[in-house]
Amino acid sequence: MTWLWNFISSSIGKKLLMALSGLFFCSFLLVHMAGNMTIFIGPETFNAYTAIMSSASINKVLEVVMVLLFLVHIYTSATLTIENRAARPEKYAMDVSAGKRTFMSSNMFITGSIILIFVIVHLIGFKYGDWSAEPGATNTMYALLAETYASIFWTAVYVIAVIVLGFHLNHAFQSAFQTLGLNHKKYTPFIKKLGTLYSIVIALGFASFPVFFFVQQLSAGG
Repeated sequence: MTWLWNFISSSIGKKLLMALSGLFFCSFLLVHMAGNMTIFIGPETFNAYTAIMSSASINKVLEVVMVLLFLVHIYTSATLTIENRAARPEKYAMDVSAGKRTFMSSNMFITGSIILIFVIVHLIGFKYGDWSAEPGATNTMYALLAETYASIFWTAVYVIAVIVLGFHLNHAFQSAFQTLGLNHKKYTPFIKKLGTLYSIVIALGFASFPVFFFVQQLSAGG
């Protein structure tokens, strides 16, 4: 097992782990967004969906897997960032426009940190928030979302956060496939376009939820 640990501890191994865990979360975000789209069908449908998601046994296992992969992604990202900065002690004396590094590729750790803070706030507010999946409950997830996003502050925070997420995903999506060796002049342009499309869909999809509730309460004269 020493060879496995040596590989995982290497720069290539950590990049591979970060790429695979990142692609897992790309898939999760699509599924999560699709489930949340039941918001637009109505309170009953969305609350039924959240009740199933909160009670399904398999979700407990998936949550553990997600936490472990999230920690792996954070660890590999942090260590690779530190290693890269240590390897370029004079980077600020260099022309930042040189090479293939872009603004997003140079600030992935920063956008990732913003996303991490947002995820923590999001979990505290909703997963562990004041709501119930019990039939007939008034403090449902739908009601909690409606109450939270009646505030322009929380609506703006959520929208800004998912825009940052979109920029992060756009670079991460392309970088993950490059790490996996899928970097070819024939396929790379398509992967870049697919990554851009994916990041836009995710950002707009998630941003639509708080905007929906905010507009809803404005229409109701709130």
